[in-house]
Amino acid sequence: MNSEPEIILQRLALAALLLAVCGVSRQTFAQRMPEPKRGPSVASQPAVLGKPGDYVGWETCSGCHRAEAQSFMKTVHAPTGGGLPTAPTTFGSSLSPTAAAGKKIYDDMVCGGCHKIGGQGGEGGPALDDVGARLTREEVTKRMVGRRAGTVMPPLPPDMPDQKINELVDYMMTLKGQTAAATQAAAAAAPPFTVTGCETCHGPGKAHADAEQNAAGDPAKETAGAKLIFTFHAGPKENSERCLSCHITSQHQEIFDHSQHFDVGVSCTECHASHLVKAQAQAVPNVHYPQAVFFQVPEMPEMTRWLHSALLKQTQPNLCFRCHGNVQAQFALPVHHPVPEQLMKCSDCHSPHGSINRANLNSPLWETCFNCHVEKRGPYVYEHAAVRVEGCAVCHNPHGSTNHFMLARREGRQLCLQCHTGFHGQAGVPHGRLGFQTSGECTRCHVTIHGSNLDANFLR
Repeated sequence: MNSEPEIILQRLALAALLLAVCGVSRQTFAQRMPEPKRGPSVASQPAVLGKPGDYVGWETCSGCHRAEAQSFMKTVHAPTGGGLPTAPTTFGSSLSPTAAAGKKIYDDMVCGGCHKIGGQGGEGGPALDDVGARLTREEVTKRMVGRRAGTVMPPLPPDMPDQKINELVDYMMTLKGQTAAATQAAAAAAPPFTVTGCETCHGPGKAHADAEQNAAGDPAKETAGAKLIFTFHAGPKENSERCLSCHITSQHQEIFDHSQHFDVGVSCTECHASHLVKAQAQAVPNVHYPQAVFFQVPEMPEMTRWLHSALLKQTQPNLCFRCHGNVQAQFALPVHHPVPEQLMKCSDCHSPHGSINRANLNSPLWETCFNCHVEKRGPYVYEHAAVRVEGCAVCHNPHGSTNHFMLARREGRQLCLQCHTGFHGQAGVPHGRLGFQTSGECTRCHVTIHGSNLDANFLR
């Protein structure tokens, strides 16, 4: 008959064998999702072919929506190799210093979003290749300073210095038709029409652009024209479907239309912004964290933060706290995970796009905790049944607690007695239920409470 040490060694060998075969212990394979694929979380499909007559191109959109275009072109959604519309530099070396400064103003104001020069730019307004030959200096200045009737072209900013206006006019007067050859070459080398940029999400923009042009500043007509393009003011389902038409290859998005967020009417645009026009107003917390008194976490510029955090409108956890105020209060308790200190994020444990696990956890049950608390994982010859069945949350409050180790009860022994009552066939204790109070906490003897390789009672 084998001795107790030999039995222990055999059990350890069996556990090691299971670990080698399965990779990890205690996995619930029926609940695990496949590992995420490497690479971008968008569908690897060719650009959608469209009818050229229905689209105007993202360059035209940027003529009116300058702020949106400037931030959009910094994201992965922008056309590959694209940039904001600018005037060609074919003859830039021959410009005078004032005309060169005017060209920079032309590019910074994204005038190329509506006007073409040398075949580059949008089609919202007339081409400017020969504007210096067609109009006098006074006529060019008048059309810039005052809004021209019957067009959507906005006037120059009222606080724009006269020097900059003169520099911009100097550049316009250099355009006397010398870019005609470049225009023909650009038209000949134009690739087949595909939908890129703004119209990939917002839909065909020709009808909208024409309506805005014909509105000529009439608020009622401009409002009617805004309804001719998708503006993401529809219901959550329709808004999300626009994003999910591309974001379908990653497990982080493909289950979103079955998630709890989707069920309660939360769409992609509630949390993400495809273009950041201005810094989003930070949520005013109802709970003031004591951590702010002791230290401050450096903050990145809003544009940098937005580009490096999946285009989220706000930082985590403030973005999540807009809806989950009860969790915000738990993180204000004395013992908590370092989320307010920004050493952890909500998405480290939870999947906001949905999960088949409890509480939208990234991994089944306790596997999420083991990403950080590796020493508690095992495998163990003798496992704590509560950990195996219910997971860590059976004893710990994962967000925060007033007790040490984020325990659900202040006294550890009272926590143990929730299960170890010894009544009605439940797991009992080898000593009287009321006869060990003077011995202190249960973990004074049962030191390896998460599991043991040596003792079935977790004594060592």
